[in-house]
Amino acid sequence: MKKFAPLLIIGLWITLFSVAYHYHLTNLSIEEWKTLLKHTSVNIPILFVLVFCLRIILFIPSSVLIVVGSFLFSPIEGICLSLIGMFLTETFIYAISRTVFQNKVNQFIHKKYPSLYEKILNNRSRYLFGAVATPLAPADAACFAAASTKMPYFHYITVVLLGNIPIAILYTFYGNLLISSTWVTLALSILCILVTGILFVLRKNKKQEEVKKIISP
Repeated sequence: MKKFAPLLIIGLWITLFSVAYHYHLTNLSIEEWKTLLKHTSVNIPILFVLVFCLRIILFIPSSVLIVVGSFLFSPIEGICLSLIGMFLTETFIYAISRTVFQNKVNQFIHKKYPSLYEKILNNRSRYLFGAVATPLAPADAACFAAASTKMPYFHYITVVLLGNIPIAILYTFYGNLLISSTWVTLALSILCILVTGILFVLRKNKKQEEVKKIISP
């Protein structure tokens, strides 16, 4: 039964995504999410956390939902609800990675990049915190990889939450700034994207050079 678990999970994900796509939930803008959550009959904080947990299926970046939360709630409430959503989401990712895909991920990385795999094992906390606390970084993928290396859950979730706190604060106040000063916020956003893009390219090139040194005989 265990060997069929990945197929069952993938099948369930495709089904849920198809339903979400049918009801146009996969391409909503920030304003549309705000309207949808604000005019629902369900308790808004509970619905917000539920949507946060489903964001992986819907391909919604956590940053988008944090900004939406800043429109709906006070800064403190928005940050707390976002962190609750992150806690539940990354716990789910940890469980799936450890119980279903752990061996496959480990075998792939260990076989492809054995030296790099050992380096990651020795610096799991640093790699995970860096990925989670960096805007626009693939945090969910980093969490999935970290969990597959048998990282203890308490250690894992502590690093994840510590890394997500500054991200939640950043995007919450970004949303508040967007409400009060739209043009200033857009200008700063473009500048931040450009700077982040440049830094990402430089960091990627540096990592590629490090990987080449590690895997080269």
